[in-house]
Amino acid sequence: MAPFYILLVEDNPDDLFLASRIIGKACQHELVTARDGEEADELLRRMEQDDSYRYIRLVLLDLKLPKISGLDLLRGIRDNVKLQGLPVAILTSSDNETDQEQCWQLGVVDYIYKPMTVDRLKGILSRIEGAQ
Repeated sequence: MAPFYILLVEDNPDDLFLASRIIGKACQHELVTARDGEEADELLRRMEQDDSYRYIRLVLLDLKLPKISGLDLLRGIRDNVKLQGLPVAILTSSDNETDQEQCWQLGVVDYIYKPMTVDRLKGILSRIEGAQ
């Protein structure tokens, strides 16, 4: 059986390091990272082609990304028939209410202000895995 993944889309090296550590403490899922929206989009397209996207348990998505914004990437995920069911949690420092409203309308499972905690991630994974 293939391993399950968490896809972390984060451009800030410090935030990437911290989130990686938290993910390592919270679960046994493998971590896949993308450092900007374009890289994440390309990765998801490749995973869509070989159906490995089915093993993504959670996408942790920063909103303020270079090349393709997190919000635009989220819209692309929701518009894609195969990917639209992926659980996406926003991991951001943005307290912009409009961003937050749009994310909730696009069906995110959580909206987390940085830094994320182990308990918060465990709670999200528990809800997601309980629903599957």
